[in-house]
Amino acid sequence: MNLIVFDLEWNIGYQPKTFRYHGADLTLRGEIIQIGAVRINERADVLDTFEITLRPRIFRKLQHHIAKVTGLTQGDLESGVPIGEGLARFVEWAGPDAEFAEWGLDDVPVLKQNLFLCGLDERWPARWYDLQRIFLQTFPRKEGEGMTLESVVDRLNIPKEDPFHNALDDALYTVKVCRCLPLAEGLARYPNEEEQLREALLTDPDAEYHDVRTWFGLMDHDAYKTDPALCTPVCPRCGAPLTLGDIWLKRGNTGYYTEAVCPAHGSWFVRFKLSRRDGLHWNFARCTETVRPSAYARWKRQEAAQRERLRHRAEKEAAEAAQGAANP
Repeated sequence: MNLIVFDLEWNIGYQPKTFRYHGADLTLRGEIIQIGAVRINERADVLDTFEITLRPRIFRKLQHHIAKVTGLTQGDLESGVPIGEGLARFVEWAGPDAEFAEWGLDDVPVLKQNLFLCGLDERWPARWYDLQRIFLQTFPRKEGEGMTLESVVDRLNIPKEDPFHNALDDALYTVKVCRCLPLAEGLARYPNEEEQLREALLTDPDAEYHDVRTWFGLMDHDAYKTDPALCTPVCPRCGAPLTLGDIWLKRGNTGYYTEAVCPAHGSWFVRFKLSRRDGLHWNFARCTETVRPSAYARWKRQEAAQRERLRHRAEKEAAEAAQGAANP
């Protein structure tokens, strides 16, 4: 295994920046200004390091909050390696078979967006790990405990000899955290993308789920409502097409569900879970759930409330349009 523990610092603009990716408009999460990376083995021994400061070309002015957090200056950015050249150096150093590990799930999406914008292969890396997940399996989170890298370093009594929010120093702190974990076991047991999606979808141990399916690499967030491949479930009992409702309720940040009706067997819930781990594509998991009386009563209350909100919004928009027409 070619395992790279890495950390990025990135600049953001004072106004959002969008870019086109295979026909879709995406928001740039940030432009990389610093990379720190450590190649390790499964015992978390340091084999090699990489560090570089980059000169951005989109967000050229260092945002004041980023400057405060990282300690970087506008001069640091202007004297940095041009971002395309620097990213190419990083790709070459890490190698085509690199597997990445990061603290959280923020850095790989930013990396892939920046690779694409610099004309490099955003399909790389193909596999990466969230070390927080492995950490929590060994050190379950207690109430009030933070999950920032610094707070975990404090919990593990790791000496704080270098500043945080410097990319290489943060990567090295992360390696020290790895030494407190059963790293090899955690990596071996780490779920793949499909397993993670199914886990995020099937959260209720008392529910009865049917017809669990997954889709990967789509561009449209609303595909769960518009793409026939996703939005044509069938009745688990008879196989007849289910008629989906027009109201979708949100469950968590990226979960949606609606009532679906079979003419012969009545109501079901159709649930979706969305994921955008790479910052570019949408992945979907779908299931059909047996409706329980208590859950259905809650659904009907929430559905009615959502219809009322939509009605108020439509009335407000109509009034504003009428006012605009009267006062051109």
